[in-house]
Amino acid sequence: MADGLQTKSVVDAVEEALRHRILVGDEPPGEVVTEIAVASRFRVGRPTAKAAVDRLVADGLLVREGRRGSVVPTVGPDDIVDLYDSRCVIERFAHARLAERAYVPSEATLANVSLRHAASVEDAALAIASDVALHRALVVADGSPRLQRMHSSLLAEAHVCMARVQANQLLRADVIADEHDEILRCIGAGDVAGAALATDRHLTHARDKLRALLDERARENPARDTAPDR
Repeated sequence: MADGLQTKSVVDAVEEALRHRILVGDEPPGEVVTEIAVASRFRVGRPTAKAAVDRLVADGLLVREGRRGSVVPTVGPDDIVDLYDSRCVIERFAHARLAERAYVPSEATLANVSLRHAASVEDAALAIASDVALHRALVVADGSPRLQRMHSSLLAEAHVCMARVQANQLLRADVIADEHDEILRCIGAGDVAGAALATDRHLTHARDKLRALLDERARENPARDTAPDR
């Protein structure tokens, strides 16, 4: 039986299983993921493996590197800062506009409920998915398709970083949920400045934790790949 694949189609199953391996660090940063290796691991045909890999490339969880195949992205300290600061620009703007309407989308509220449940049962995969879902729901609720496209690209890169936050226990899921609650509270109260400030605090908190981890590992072993793994 190939790694417990349990979704509607074989491509979906391989994609989800491979996504999980990347997010929990079983496929570490810098690892080359070839279609042949994926086909062999999950005992599927090359076309199925290619379709699954293509989806993860589109989501930013893998990066094409010519004939080598696809590679799990390596994220350095400067990348972390740039990624989270870029997210902050978009999300702070979207959250402030939602606060102008005092509109909290139900999808965001439900995502944070899911995150709290994940914290209570110590389900890291659910915590990551719920975290991503909340941030996506808030930007989608703003209603700008261009903003959504920009944010979607950033969130794909951030997905791996959010997984590393959980894998390295840098921030507890319940703490993340508390920070989300403050953002949602400010939006619902129509507090534009408060929503922007809460967003800044939330994203810079994660950014600084990740940056500190990378800096520490670089000091411990300058020759080591600086991307945080398990």
